[in-house]
Amino acid sequence: MTLSIVETIAPPARSLLEAAGWYPGRNVSIEAWDDVLRSEGHRLSPAAKEVLTSLGGLTVTPSPAAKYGERLHFEPELAGAGAYDIAERFEVLFGQTFYPIAEWVSNSIVYLGDRGKVVSWDHVEPLDIADSFTEALDVMLVGTRDPRVLPFAF
Repeated sequence: MTLSIVETIAPPARSLLEAAGWYPGRNVSIEAWDDVLRSEGHRLSPAAKEVLTSLGGLTVTPSPAAKYGERLHFEPELAGAGAYDIAERFEVLFGQTFYPIAEWVSNSIVYLGDRGKVVSWDHVEPLDIADSFTEALDVMLVGTRDPRVLPFAF
């Protein structure tokens, strides 16, 4: 039996999600967000759908150890509307389809790839956050390590 993405979240990140209002079995409608993003070219992957139906609408405060100390806001339309061209650039670089899932540092767009890669984009620095969503939560919220800065003209 394969565990869902949300079931694999480590206890420190899980505690932060719970403090933001997440609970096992949480299920929010993402249809309105996806309608807007799909009209721009984004394609909702099963991974992004699972994350957003469970975490959509939450704003999560990181632990004091997290490098950037910025809240993670799971609102894909706010984060990614009008930014399909950025998703395409990440697709070329990493060979997977990306969907916006959240806003983070300096209103950056956090994208989740259909094979699990998590990246972010703002006008300061594009970041390769992690190879999986659960690892990305550890990086962004717990501060287990720093994300990798990508060349600006990636």
